[in-house]
Amino acid sequence: MTTPAPEKTTGRRRRSAAAAAAPKPQLKLGLVGWTVSWLIPTAVMGAILLGLSFVPGLDGEGYLTPLIPLLGGAAVAIGIPGTLLVSWLLRHHLNPVTHVLGYVLVGLLYGPVVLIAGAGGLMPMLIPIIGFPAGILLGAGRWVAQPLASILDPTSEDDQPAEGDSQE
Repeated sequence: MTTPAPEKTTGRRRRSAAAAAAPKPQLKLGLVGWTVSWLIPTAVMGAILLGLSFVPGLDGEGYLTPLIPLLGGAAVAIGIPGTLLVSWLLRHHLNPVTHVLGYVLVGLLYGPVVLIAGAGGLMPMLIPIIGFPAGILLGAGRWVAQPLASILDPTSEDDQPAEGDSQE
């Protein structure tokens, strides 16, 4: 006599209702951390553009100087809501690399803002000059701000965050 082979279920196992209703830990970045991760990279990008506009021969046609206010506009129109949305959407992902990649994506969206200045001439070719460095700088800014982030675990007994942690 042989034993029958075990039957495999066709669907995934579902979590119990208590496990699904339990609150998940969140990665919180306070106001200072968000300012470090957004404002400092944006200011560095503006300083780079300003510095490049003083290089003789590089800004002969005047293509870099008008990009400085466009970068500021992109930082306000895309950067602020984009970084806040990324932080909110990824709040349950405790891996900081996912947050860094989200900030890089927001920075890459700074590039197409140059099309507002006009689609003629060299302007469309300047999209990577704005988008790639802005993406790299925003990702680096979020990585630098990681020590300012805190993990809030609602299941722990401590209701108070650790000393030095900031919350939004």
